Amino acid sequence: MREVAAAALLLLALVVGALAPKIWPDETQSRVLASATPTLSPTTQTLPSWRGRDGGAGFVVCGSSDTWRRPSVAEENAHLAADPRYRDQRVDDASFSARTFAASALLYDGAGNSSRAGLATLSGLWADPQIGGTGCTSAEPQVWLIGYEPVSYTGSPGVAELRVREAPGYRMVVVTGEIGTDLVVFGGPGGKMAVFDTKAWLGPTQIPASKRPATPPGAPTPAATFPITDRPLELALPGACQVSPQTRHTDGLGAVWTVQCGSAEANLAVAVAAMRQGWSHVAGPPIGVGMQTYVKGKLSMQLAYRLDGPAYSDPIVVVQYSRPFAQGADLSAPNPNAYVRVPTGFDLPAGCVWGDAPAGFTSDGAYKIPFACTGMKPDQIQLAFTRALQSQGWRVDNGGFGFLTYAKDDLRVTATFANAKAEPSETPWVVESLCCFAP
Repeated sequence: MREVAAAALLLLALVVGALAPKIWPDETQSRVLASATPTLSPTTQTLPSWRGRDGGAGFVVCGSSDTWRRPSVAEENAHLAADPRYRDQRVDDASFSARTFAASALLYDGAGNSSRAGLATLSGLWADPQIGGTGCTSAEPQVWLIGYEPVSYTGSPGVAELRVREAPGYRMVVVTGEIGTDLVVFGGPGGKMAVFDTKAWLGPTQIPASKRPATPPGAPTPAATFPITDRPLELALPGACQVSPQTRHTDGLGAVWTVQCGSAEANLAVAVAAMRQGWSHVAGPPIGVGMQTYVKGKLSMQLAYRLDGPAYSDPIVVVQYSRPFAQGADLSAPNPNAYVRVPTGFDLPAGCVWGDAPAGFTSDGAYKIPFACTGMKPDQIQLAFTRALQSQGWRVDNGGFGFLTYAKDDLRVTATFANAKAEPSETPWVVESLCCFAP
């Protein structure tokens, strides 16, 4: 899916090159931060590099507006229809143009006017009359945030992460930190917002030499090289998961695989399988949410999921390292409970269905997953739910006013049946977690 998006962006740049003078006039003043002037990289002839200008943050906001608003669908369609190059495209269907217009995060290659013009046209940024100028070209990739602003960046040779929060207008963010094979934009009400393929910004892969020169006496022993394997180390994948050939990190101390297990349920089961095989889930999002970090012995690992739309079924990315994580990754002690994003190991009572979106979040980030039961009165749901779980091998483990906790092997489910008024709820919710890590 990332490859399709990248190809579409390239085609878009070629198609709309002639629009550059109209949409990006050089004489228009750009909204560029005065303290963030780019410097020319010695390795590029025309594209400026923003590295060294980020104060250690890993990113630079090179252009922004707090007052811009996204045009309406009607305004965007009218803008496209007014140009012969776009009159066959619309943003009120399921097309690439519509997805680009609705996106909150877009990848821009930093290459110049031609590619910027097309992206501005389809994203609606053309509606800002001050968006033009030349200050936002870059040798590094850019993430254009619409309705969000950057908070932090964690680089990695594998999966890097840009965390964002809601903010009015738009931001053009140059990524100056370590760039990996994939870049995840994480934030907002749904967790992970986008995943971008950033392999194009990596240098050539370094393949370890078959013969290494002898280490001079007294010289430090070189770090161990991550082995070349066809599957991730110390991780037995569930079911019939298909694994791509290994991609090497440039330092030889890590590897990346793309894994597809055939369904959303099977893909999400990889996280649970890792926990049961001795991988410790360290600080970060709940299991099955966005990108998680794990450690096992001298190995460390990241799992990255796409969570937008039907993308639970999309391939996931498995990254493993034989060295510590780079750039300030949080390796603090794991939470005693590793939360599961999608309930597993039980079925709801007949007539009950899961809700379409979380009911909220616990104080430590677990999803409250709601369900409703057609034909049942609110005060009947708790008994029906308990009987259904008991018939599937679960037992009541704990409880209190308005809630019960159920246990089965190393899984725990806490179901809350009361609403904010302490009355039986029509839409109770559950939180499921791994606990105790039974074999």
